[in-house]
Amino acid sequence: MTFRSLFQSCLIALILFGATAPAFAETVWLSDELWVNVRTGPGGEYRSLKTINSGTRMEILEENEDAGYIRVRTENGLEGWLPKRYTQPDPTGSLQAENLQAEKEQLQQQLEALDEKYTNLLADKGDVNGELESLRTNNAELTKELNRIKAISENAINLDDQYQELAEEHARVKNELDVLQAENTSLRERSDNQMLYAGGILVFIGIVLGVILPRLTSRRRKDGWA
Repeated sequence: MTFRSLFQSCLIALILFGATAPAFAETVWLSDELWVNVRTGPGGEYRSLKTINSGTRMEILEENEDAGYIRVRTENGLEGWLPKRYTQPDPTGSLQAENLQAEKEQLQQQLEALDEKYTNLLADKGDVNGELESLRTNNAELTKELNRIKAISENAINLDDQYQELAEEHARVKNELDVLQAENTSLRERSDNQMLYAGGILVFIGIVLGVILPRLTSRRRKDGWA
């Protein structure tokens, strides 16, 4: 094979490849209400690999414009040839309906989730209001207790003042009692001394009378006899 023949063969191969290969990967879907055989080659005479139904998403790998076939790969990894006329660039109506239904269900779930969040927020608000009311009640009770403690403190201060006054009065009374006790002791001592003095006088008088009276009696008797 000469160089010229080799060059011509390569050029023909490039032309054929350009005719069969797409410029870029394209995604297509199988048309509505169709069941199409995926074959090993670009024609009905080739062996069927598998039958796919409408709405199947595929990627175009290669195109044979002369045969009107395209080589595709499905999302499941199946590769083969099928007529291009059975495909369309957009999802089928049923698939779009399914997608819309799925989106609707998703939106419904989001709506239910938002509704649940709203309900939880209302419940949390109720809990917060309950806690706020409880705090207000506790605050009122604490204020009442504080006022009671203040009153007790004031009473304690008054009691302390009264205690100081009573302590001073007690000290004064005790001093007076000590003075009275001292005076009483002094009076007792003076009374005892006076009693001793009076007793001495009485003893002296008794002695005098005991000595003088017999003499006077004896003298009177003598005078009577005379």
